[in-house]
Amino acid sequence: MSSKRTIYNTTIEKIIDHTPTVRELLIKTSEPESFLFRAGQFAMLHVPQAGAEKPALRAYSIASDDRQKNGFRLLFKFVPNGVASQYVWSLKANQQIQFTGPFGRVFFAEPPAQQIVFLSTGTGLSQHLCYLTSKADLFPDLHYTLFFGVRNESDIFCENELIAFKNKFKNFNYHIVLSKPSPQWKGITGYVQHQLKNIDYKNTPTQFYLCGNGHMIKETKSILIERDGIAPTQVFSEAFD
Repeated sequence: MSSKRTIYNTTIEKIIDHTPTVRELLIKTSEPESFLFRAGQFAMLHVPQAGAEKPALRAYSIASDDRQKNGFRLLFKFVPNGVASQYVWSLKANQQIQFTGPFGRVFFAEPPAQQIVFLSTGTGLSQHLCYLTSKADLFPDLHYTLFFGVRNESDIFCENELIAFKNKFKNFNYHIVLSKPSPQWKGITGYVQHQLKNIDYKNTPTQFYLCGNGHMIKETKSILIERDGIAPTQVFSEAFD
């Protein structure tokens, strides 16, 4: 049966609130039990609507290892008055929810280039966690650099995972970029796309993965493709706002 028509009945194994506005759900599939996806794909959450015959559908990038066959993890950004946000923030552990999927064709290119650059904003980090969890140990000698952009210190999440990748893979580096930091912040400020100047991608075969804010993706493509002549086939993106 086509993934577009298969409805997966799942159970929430665990809920993790990383920040007041970022929630993670650990999902276990029950019927069908097997959920096969490729790194970079997304699942469509079915959001019940009072008085409506059909649920609202919302897409979320899968954040987990694509070798897992009976579940996945998702990260959600709270949107005030958002139908899906109201639903997700009302959920409890062991509750049953439904998905269709997987969808999407922004896969990790194989064989990969010598250098991989990830630009993530907000919960766009989900897709890049999926790539790293699924692929980094298969290609441990690549040079990985991830720029993760959020607004301020209180919006940072999943840094413990990025630290674990850095400890495990000698050629992995990450940088958190804050657009509106406090005066106490000593790290990088601004926007992730403006950090490309710190990467030598003109002399090193490089593939770029962009996920998150549509404006970031548009500007990044302008810099890479229009200004610097990087082949469009080396730039992979998934936009959402």
